Amino acid sequence: MNLVRRNTNPLFPSLLDEFFGTGFPLTTTSARTHVPSVNIVETDTAFEVAVAAPGKTRKDFNVELDDHVLTVSSETTHKDENKTAQYTRREFAYDSFQRSFRLPETIDTTGINAKYDNGILTISLPKLQEAIPEPKKQIEIK
Repeated sequence: MNLVRRNTNPLFPSLLDEFFGTGFPLTTTSARTHVPSVNIVETDTAFEVAVAAPGKTRKDFNVELDDHVLTVSSETTHKDENKTAQYTRREFAYDSFQRSFRLPETIDTTGINAKYDNGILTISLPKLQEAIPEPKKQIEIK
């Protein structure tokens, strides 16, 4: 196996970002295409979905349930205008994402709740009582 060194000089992409801004199609980063990371944890009694979305408020989110499909979305707009005597500079920033998850039939859809704290949107999906496994028990031999 041969190791090949990649050219990781960040000078060229950063110059493009400086000149055209991060929304230009040839640049390496774009705020418009950011989709937050999601962690899903299963316990005996529930699933927990954690969406990492720092810098937002709870009012920025829309959480919907339709036919056992949970959809988390957000859309924010930022307008920055700078006027001087000779020119006007305007910068608009739009940030949006949408993630959908098909929920199993074992979820109690009436007990779903969500909270936003320290940049993490946490959605709790409780399981139906029938789906919760019974605890292990010792059977006496007679």
